Amino acid sequence: MKKYFIIACLSISICLVASGSLWALNPQPEPPIFAKKITELATRVHTDFHSMVMVQRALIPDALAQQKELLLKEPNVQDVMQLRGNNLFVRFKDGNELLMFLGKDNFGGEELGISSPPEQILDKASPQLYEALQPGGAILVPGAMASLLPCTPNSNKALVFDCLEDDANVVSPKISQQIKSDLTSMGYSVTMQLNNGAGLANAALIDNGEYGVVVMRGHGGDLGGDFGFLVRPWYASYPPANSGYVGTIRASAYNHVTGTTQFGYVITQQFSSNYWTNKAFPNSMFFLESCHGTDPGALPGMPTWTTNHGACVWLGWDESVSFNCGDNGTDLFFQKMKDGKNVGEALAAVHATGCEPPVLTSYPAGKELCKLAVWCSDANEPAVTDIRDFKLLKLVSGTSLSARITFYAVPNFNEFFFYADTGGTAAAEVLVRCHMNNFEVYKQTAPGLYTNKVYTGTPGKSGNDYSLAIPWGTAFGAVSSIKIWLYDMAGNDRLPNSGSVTIKK
Repeated sequence: MKKYFIIACLSISICLVASGSLWALNPQPEPPIFAKKITELATRVHTDFHSMVMVQRALIPDALAQQKELLLKEPNVQDVMQLRGNNLFVRFKDGNELLMFLGKDNFGGEELGISSPPEQILDKASPQLYEALQPGGAILVPGAMASLLPCTPNSNKALVFDCLEDDANVVSPKISQQIKSDLTSMGYSVTMQLNNGAGLANAALIDNGEYGVVVMRGHGGDLGGDFGFLVRPWYASYPPANSGYVGTIRASAYNHVTGTTQFGYVITQQFSSNYWTNKAFPNSMFFLESCHGTDPGALPGMPTWTTNHGACVWLGWDESVSFNCGDNGTDLFFQKMKDGKNVGEALAAVHATGCEPPVLTSYPAGKELCKLAVWCSDANEPAVTDIRDFKLLKLVSGTSLSARITFYAVPNFNEFFFYADTGGTAAAEVLVRCHMNNFEVYKQTAPGLYTNKVYTGTPGKSGNDYSLAIPWGTAFGAVSSIKIWLYDMAGNDRLPNSGSVTIKK
């Protein structure tokens, strides 16, 4: 069986630096001397390129040309092609192949792109490498997903999957902690998988977590019709072909803290389609702080498969991104989400910083109105019958305030109260009287007296959920932030038990 070996190389870009072979049904281990030679070659290229670009301040084209020239002098190298994205594709005389992804912490002018003859640009039409990375040569075409307004995740669980928490970090506290803080303030229950916790085993279980938000930080790359993401653990030398999982590619990366070359495995669309199948993603939002997360050449692979499997939107950078732009852009994006902004508004805020190219974009098109909900949960209380016991409140703002109240059993009640404080006081200026078949919105006419009915609506009911949508201007006027709480007088249940939940328009 023909084998393909890929090594990726970077400086301070969050880029895929990959080396590996396709999963084989009967993988044959290479002789130890071969693994040693690949390790030495990868280490030399990583170290030399990093030194030239980051220490000697050489331009990427010059450093790339020198590495290509040195590789061509290797006795076992047959050919070296320059591909898009400052990458080198190495073909050895014995038929093995090697792909090197190169980058640096600089995003401006001519240093980003390198002109290559069209026949040497890696795309769906260049079969040598594309077919190696896409078993069977299959090309996935983005599928249509139903557009939801507002488009939000259905779950209040979130995952931060940071493969590089112990590598370079630009913001303080570290970006993983800042994301957690923002999501926690919105009522998300956040699972942290950092460093070796962000490994193959946990990557294979991402769909099982039923996460509404998945943030993946690490090295990523355009594989030509697929997206590859480098996960842990790290190895000191070129690892075995058999990772124990389908759809992995051996990879190498430069560690900017230790100054060493390290090896691991890249996961691909084949990995996600094999392991992310137990549960469909609950309208999840995927955010990739990596290189090439929304590169057009990468979208037909893992991003399309993930959105076709239930995710509502996939966000990432369309080219190589530095730790500086990546960490700060991610931080700003989630700050805007916390402030109640939608995806389009958050992306615009990142664009306004001028830290591009690359560009932070969303996929598929038409997801600019997606946003994150604000959540509030309540424990199951033995003293309250489950049919009246509040479990979870989901709030999404826009031209209407959308609310979903989940009970511990299929709800059955005469009435409960939905209060809104629009004046910044401890009292409510708006009362929504919620019945099984309708809800009525009243404005306060005197302290504690609500006689001015301004709206009547029909709730949605499904299983344990009771949903309503209230026109923001009609009920709350021009205010940009309100405080919400629920109270069932008959059941004697309140959510939250004290205080309120703040939602911004």
